[in-house]
Amino acid sequence: MKLRAHPIVRGALAVSGLVLIALGMLWASVVLDTEDSGLRLEHLLRATPAESGAVAVVSVPLLVIGVVRLARAPLFGVTCAGAEVKVHKVMWTRRVPAARITEVRRTWTGKFDLRWESAEGWPRRTRVPAFSIPLTTGWIVRQWLEPYNDDRVATLRGWIERSHRL
Repeated sequence: MKLRAHPIVRGALAVSGLVLIALGMLWASVVLDTEDSGLRLEHLLRATPAESGAVAVVSVPLLVIGVVRLARAPLFGVTCAGAEVKVHKVMWTRRVPAARITEVRRTWTGKFDLRWESAEGWPRRTRVPAFSIPLTTGWIVRQWLEPYNDDRVATLRGWIERSHRL
């Protein structure tokens, strides 16, 4: 079962990735002084070490993070399959054994956590950012996102309860 973040959230994540990619390309073209001819490989080959360093330190991380955000936007959410729950976050995925999950809980800040126990019995938590709304979110956006997120979290709780009964 795939529970994805609201399309508005996934779209905003994809747009933020595109913005980071555009900023990385813009930074590289400004540093390499492409003179409105477009960024090409020959500009990198003719660059001084200082220019290459500036591009490597600023542009490359912006491009990498932008591409990762853009590529992971459609996956942003939770996947329940077999005996595990995969929480797809912005940059990585956390796998949690379904049998070890103790609860899905909303924190006082409005964010959702999976509470679970490690193999050694220690309490752990994994934030579910796809269904978490920051406190600073305006009420107009909140009225669209909260019912959707609450429905997805209720579905996740039901799946966890069914997997515990099996």
